[in-house]
Amino acid sequence: MNFRVVLMGAVSALGLASMANAQVASTETAEVSELVITARRPLAESEATALQVQRASDSLVSVLSADAVGDLPDQNIAFAIGRLPGVAVQRDQGQARYVNLRGAPVYWTTLSFDGLSVVSPQGRDSRFDNIPSAIASQISVQKAIVPSMPGDTVAGNVDIRTRRAFDHKGQKISGKIGVGKVELGGGTELDTSLVYSNIFMDGKLGLVAQGSFYSRDMVTNNWETDPYLGNTVDPSKRFAREHENKHYRLNRSNFSGSTRVDYQFDDNNTVFASTINTFFRDDELRDNFIFRLDQGTDAAGNAYNSANFINANSPTFGTVYGARINGRVDYRDTKEFMTTNTVGGEHALSGWNLSWRANYTFTDDGRDTPVTAAFQSPSSFLLRPTVEYDLRNGDVNTIKLFSTGGTTTARTKGAQVTNIEAFQFPATSIGNVEGGDITSAWTGKFDLDHEGQLFGLPTKFEFGGLYTDRTKKSRETAFSRSFTAANAVPWAFFAIDDAYMGTQNLNYSFRYTNAGATTAYMDNLVATGVATRSDTRGNFWKVSEKITAAYGMATTTFDWGNLVYGARVEMIENTGQAYVNFPAVGATPAETRLVNTSSDETLVYPSLHLNWNVTDEVKLRVGLTTSASRADFDDLRPNFSINDANQSISGGNPNAKPEKQIGLDTYVEWYMTPEGFFSAGLFYKDISDVLVQKADTFGLDTLDVPGLDRSNYLFTKVDNGGDGHLQGVEVFFSGTAKKLVSDLNLPEWMEGFGTRLSGTWTSSEVTLPTVGGVPARKISVLGTSDAVYNLQAIYEKYGLTVRLAYQYRTPWGESVGSYRVTNGVVNPADNGDIFWDADEELDLSVRYQVNQNFEVYLDGVNLTDQGARRYGDQKRYPIEYETFGRRYVAGVRFNF
Repeated sequence: MNFRVVLMGAVSALGLASMANAQVASTETAEVSELVITARRPLAESEATALQVQRASDSLVSVLSADAVGDLPDQNIAFAIGRLPGVAVQRDQGQARYVNLRGAPVYWTTLSFDGLSVVSPQGRDSRFDNIPSAIASQISVQKAIVPSMPGDTVAGNVDIRTRRAFDHKGQKISGKIGVGKVELGGGTELDTSLVYSNIFMDGKLGLVAQGSFYSRDMVTNNWETDPYLGNTVDPSKRFAREHENKHYRLNRSNFSGSTRVDYQFDDNNTVFASTINTFFRDDELRDNFIFRLDQGTDAAGNAYNSANFINANSPTFGTVYGARINGRVDYRDTKEFMTTNTVGGEHALSGWNLSWRANYTFTDDGRDTPVTAAFQSPSSFLLRPTVEYDLRNGDVNTIKLFSTGGTTTARTKGAQVTNIEAFQFPATSIGNVEGGDITSAWTGKFDLDHEGQLFGLPTKFEFGGLYTDRTKKSRETAFSRSFTAANAVPWAFFAIDDAYMGTQNLNYSFRYTNAGATTAYMDNLVATGVATRSDTRGNFWKVSEKITAAYGMATTTFDWGNLVYGARVEMIENTGQAYVNFPAVGATPAETRLVNTSSDETLVYPSLHLNWNVTDEVKLRVGLTTSASRADFDDLRPNFSINDANQSISGGNPNAKPEKQIGLDTYVEWYMTPEGFFSAGLFYKDISDVLVQKADTFGLDTLDVPGLDRSNYLFTKVDNGGDGHLQGVEVFFSGTAKKLVSDLNLPEWMEGFGTRLSGTWTSSEVTLPTVGGVPARKISVLGTSDAVYNLQAIYEKYGLTVRLAYQYRTPWGESVGSYRVTNGVVNPADNGDIFWDADEELDLSVRYQVNQNFEVYLDGVNLTDQGARRYGDQKRYPIEYETFGRRYVAGVRFNF
């Protein structure tokens, strides 16, 4: 029987039992005559606090709170919030990185610390794997938008409330030390954190300082087969251009350090200063072998895309004679840094409450590549392999290598070759890159609120303003050296005799490259002037964004609940700057020019929320919201690539307008007595001016030169085009068996069982405009899965906490591809639209409280060893499959 079916059935049965318990308990009044604390229940403590915050909120929110000693159970923020209802995660090499809220694209989710929105190093796509959970005391996922939130908050905002000294009384020291193993490759995993907080000056001054370090050594199993080339001979047959193996060795590490100081002048006035610093490093060694099938022929020497070749081979199994080997060495040392520094205050002034913030945030999204080297087979087919490709199993695409003999028009397959270095593929070039994207942002923000009356009803009035000035720029330097046949070095020059660390059946052996020796070789080429500096001005760009915002909102309270209503106004100014390479025209020589652009827009975001207390335990929430997601910074850059021969231009689009959304949420929440929670809701978003890939007339004279008008060239870029919608259903239940066990007089140890179940079902549609003769077509919103399930089976009793957590999501779109019309039929030009296949992960967390100060724990991650699989256009065209192995960490948490 399918493992997933068994697990979902078992956890669902637990949920039904827990719900039956909650339904019985909800009709009774609990009476407490004596409270005896025998052991902590971390998950129950966390949920109880979270539900208090959630219930008191005036808009739709899901909350994750630290337990009584300030711990969150997961290593990073992405993993942590991935347990909440309506949240799906996207992983990178097995590590949760981005979040999709209720099926929406990742760029529809914003990030904030203590209520202040900050930029992510990558831009609109907020990353969460670089934020350790150790810095947080509480995380609120705000799904319904109110006027006090930024207008580009579409799916929701993830607000991280950082630790504060006043969260505890007096001095507190807590932390953890964990050490583990990565099953694939046998690497070591290390997870540590330390938090110190204390209160001084008779309770007026609070100080909290936190530091954490996480590191993981790993390898991956990886193959890629793409792109799939369409052809005019038989469009139903799409042959893969190449197959490749990427042999990764890498270390991923996170460091965080934060400090917050609060000073209370009196009960009405508090000021604070905080700094939050996170550093993520991906030190990646990648040895890459690419088998260019399209550079070979059939036995008769017919080209790869000819009718004879296509008739002689199947797209999934066949033989290519004289295919080319391309080798690559890429050492990537990606460093991503973020520092966000805030001063602020809270003041009560004559019936008004004032909150203010001043912030500076700096991020560096690095892309350093100390070495990038390329290798290539000689031109003679006799020195190249004959490749037998087998793509019939979409999870295990493989190739076999053979020697090649015969003549040009009568090629033969010789003996199998199992050592790839038996073939020649000398180096053609080597180089390095240093640089990345830097973002700096200055933000000032204030909020005022006042309790008054409106039409005789108690009403809280809120006003505020914000100004932020963000600038993101891309810069890099690069050196390179090309080889000739006379001085080219072979793969063996860089190789080291380390055993293969993966588990794939490659059908060939290879040697990893020596990272230290290869890097030293490249550094010496630069130092001695053999490697020359490249002209990288074409990769430079800078985009600035200034936002001036103001809002007004009110919360009017009735006997049955309240209404929250208001509007936000934002004026957005964008400027762009980039170098553009202008081709030579007649007597006008080629040159590189700096191009400047600007645009502006004012948007208004009204919203209305109803919160109805149907009973003491049941709330109905209805929200009507508006929002707009802006194009990412790199999509706004004026980097243009000019092709005079084709009369075409491609690049960023400084005039791209925000895509706009109108949302409706209707949710019912049941806060069960004495413990338990159930919610169900419907959500809908109407989307207009969707940002899509378009091609139309350039329409500007920015790129004209004397004697040549480029304003009528075809311009391919991201622009506003399609309309669509996103709608869905979300259901969540959390409960324990405690009351049910008591009512049925079952053994006491059974009281510890509990469960948390959530499901989100989404459908969406976007109409893409006509492009290049391809008629308009409909796709799902990128990033949306039809279904996302989060299931947790829990046991908490006698100081023991066990959580088995499972997430499953159906396939989702990653990117929109190109299509063409052949014989009246629309077919992909290469891969077409690219999708991630269904994803699942099973994690186990076991904790045992030794005493009030120490707890031991064991975590197991990715226990089913699920891989990541992508495909192009249809599932029968897999383009990548990668596995990462299981991971185990054991350690101790301490609290004093």
